[in-house]
Amino acid sequence: MKIDAHSLPDDPEKLKRMLLELQQHIDEKLAEKDAKIHELLQAYNAKPAKEYAKKSEKMPGAGEVFNEAEDILDEHDKALLATSASVKKEKAKPIVDELYQ
Repeated sequence: MKIDAHSLPDDPEKLKRMLLELQQHIDEKLAEKDAKIHELLQAYNAKPAKEYAKKSEKMPGAGEVFNEAEDILDEHDKALLATSASVKKEKAKPIVDELYQ
């Protein structure tokens, strides 16, 4: 909005009103510009966050634990492990103690 100095009114009240209208117009334009900048910054920051964020894709069976050794043990091996576990409950002496006796 271009204002010519010769077209301005001489009345101070009209000048004040024009000044306030102009200030309001500038404030509205600045608010629009700030909102647009904020919107663009959010879009700019969201792209890398989306691209490098944790993926929501789930692998089937990802929560299951697979122990191959347990899977291939037969009943005889399981029985041996059960008996050897009961034998190992006895406290072993440290090797260092045996060397100094």
